Amino acid sequence: MTLNTQRDSKETLRRRASTPIPSSHQSGPRQKDGPADPHHPPLGQSASYHPGDKTILSRVNWSSDSEDSDSSGADCLYRVVLLGDHGVGKSSLANIFAGIQEKDANEHIGEDTHERTLTVDGEETTLIVMDTWETEKQEEDEKWVQDYCMQVGNAYVIVYSITDRSSFESASELRIQLRRIRQAENIPIILVGNKSDLVRCREVAVEEGRACAVVFDCKFIETSASLHHNVNELFEGIVRQIRLRRDSKETNERRRSIYKRKESITKKARRFLDRLVAKNNKKMALKVRSKSCHDLSVL
Repeated sequence: MTLNTQRDSKETLRRRASTPIPSSHQSGPRQKDGPADPHHPPLGQSASYHPGDKTILSRVNWSSDSEDSDSSGADCLYRVVLLGDHGVGKSSLANIFAGIQEKDANEHIGEDTHERTLTVDGEETTLIVMDTWETEKQEEDEKWVQDYCMQVGNAYVIVYSITDRSSFESASELRIQLRRIRQAENIPIILVGNKSDLVRCREVAVEEGRACAVVFDCKFIETSASLHHNVNELFEGIVRQIRLRRDSKETNERRRSIYKRKESITKKARRFLDRLVAKNNKKMALKVRSKSCHDLSVL
């Protein structure tokens, strides 16, 4: 994955330090029967979108039901929301995405929203990663902030620590909440087991993470923010998962062919045999599905 420092030669990279708070939340809860909140940006638009901003509107326009869009060469912008318990490594993953070095992390405390343009499979996509799930505000404020996070993401990363079983259980609950709130939407959700380098302290096995992903119909990957292991693969996978839901079958097949060229012959052969056996064996089909849950290049 390439993290570009510029969108093009004329426009420099931007980093958003915080997510704007809709004014309706500041003055109290929204009326149930009232009009839609004009400050709540629709899916596929920047968190900093304001009504009438035709520049953002023209750049960002994604519906998961679209079958005819082709993003080749397009400048696409999507929000990725990090969810999970305190201390699981959400901010560390966000800082790596933002290119913030560990030694400089203290200087960036309070910067909870970051924007980067990624080049994946030869095409550019801009992600806004939101690490706004936890707040230092009062409990009432935290509740509506979390409700807001559940509604505005184009993709979700649910993080738990492999050294903390309670965080794994919380991750399962978050997946259930997302299914309830966004049940009619085909949004990418990736379950992430962080701190994979702490082998001796492991409380959640890899197989448990995969099984959870299969049950809750999401993707799975283990990372180590401290070693930068699989972090690039995670954000590349998010881009691929968004594209798979957004673009036409033909466009995705072309991208898939590019991705497959990079695979080893052994991996290709193993995948072919797994699919062949799974056709006549339901148990094997479930096993294959469990294996594919960590392949972020397929649905």
